Amino acid sequence: MAVQYWRNKGQPQKQGLVALEHAYHGDTAAAMSVSADSAFTQPFSRIRFPVHRVHSAYCLHCPAGKRRSDCQIECVDSLRSCLRQNADSIAAVILEPLLQGAGGMIVHPVEFLQRVRTLCDEHDILLIADEVLTGFGRCGQMFACDIAGVVPDLMCLSKGITGGSLALGATLVTDDLHEQFIGSGKGFFHGHSYTGNPIASAAAIANLEIFETEDVFARIRRITEQHEKQIARFNSHPIVADTRHLGTMLAIELKTCDAGYFSHVKLRLYKFFLEQGVLLRPLGNIIYILPPYCISTDDLNFVYDIIEDALVNENRYGAT
Repeated sequence: MAVQYWRNKGQPQKQGLVALEHAYHGDTAAAMSVSADSAFTQPFSRIRFPVHRVHSAYCLHCPAGKRRSDCQIECVDSLRSCLRQNADSIAAVILEPLLQGAGGMIVHPVEFLQRVRTLCDEHDILLIADEVLTGFGRCGQMFACDIAGVVPDLMCLSKGITGGSLALGATLVTDDLHEQFIGSGKGFFHGHSYTGNPIASAAAIANLEIFETEDVFARIRRITEQHEKQIARFNSHPIVADTRHLGTMLAIELKTCDAGYFSHVKLRLYKFFLEQGVLLRPLGNIIYILPPYCISTDDLNFVYDIIEDALVNENRYGAT
């Protein structure tokens, strides 16, 4: 849609895309192209198209060699340089706002997203916010962009739009972008057979009614507050390199030399959690909690306890 937008405006040369390191945007060919290289994309490298790849704001492993306490968001300089050199040929920047999920539950400073928006405006480039994971309260507000006060040009939604009950995706666009698809020969040419599926749409409407009629955000705040109380508990473990949280997400990154997605650390942790009756799927050496909003206080405390037991076990293995 971003590419056709510029074609409709008479600027067909603007076809390039910019994506972040550690990105994940899906499994179709184009979505894999803007996603980071991984074991899941390597078999399909020949059908992925080239994109401009810029730094993510991964504070624990800062690409600019800074500490969060004294940085000036230098990680955005990579994007600034890219846009200065290539703005005339770039259609859009795509990112997961504030929280990169599959790439490691990486929490970005709010200023990073704000500066990306500013740079896109300065260079007349669209901003695509992939809120498939982050939307519908997952980060504490309805959308992660709301936390930063940022309005993207396009927003990708799925997952939480139906409460996970049925598969549905939706793309929201600004009025300005929508206007470019009205008129003779301007209709969007990349439609799908299941567009407007009535059953999935009905599920989404029912889910949105829950947000309107029940105090969903009170549940979200309770989970967030529980996470915040646990940070010190996990930070005290010798094998913990970092803890980070945003809304209902809490991540614990372990110190280890075996950090890949298929690492032995991940396999041990996954097996241990299942044996204890907890459904957690670590991302390599990163344990994360992403609970349903209906989880009880007691059940969430049980999950914390099992994670602490797992950390004790990993320390015995000498994960550092």
